[in-house]
Amino acid sequence: MEELIQSLSFSNIIWQVLTPLIFSGLDILTGYIQAVINKNVDSKVMREGLLHKCLLIVAILVGYVVEYAFGINAVAQVITIYICIMEVMSILENLKKAGVDLGKLGDFLKNKEE
Repeated sequence: MEELIQSLSFSNIIWQVLTPLIFSGLDILTGYIQAVINKNVDSKVMREGLLHKCLLIVAILVGYVVEYAFGINAVAQVITIYICIMEVMSILENLKKAGVDLGKLGDFLKNKEE
């Protein structure tokens, strides 16, 4: 597991913070676009989505506190990688809902929803 984490190592701490923020922004954008395409834009859903994104940032900060306060290596990095994977999956789901053909990946996401 440690080797996997090291192989996914970020080039520096700035990218470790920016990467999930960029993916979160792309998730918000693709979610909004697919909602417009499907004519179901809902301000309540958007508000809740933004609050969830804020909680993800808090999770990253907690990871840094645990990492530095207790000397446990890679806590923030594991949290960041998890958030990035989660956001990429959400972006792919938004693309699929918007009608973008994702091929076999789309089939996988369809099976996941059932």
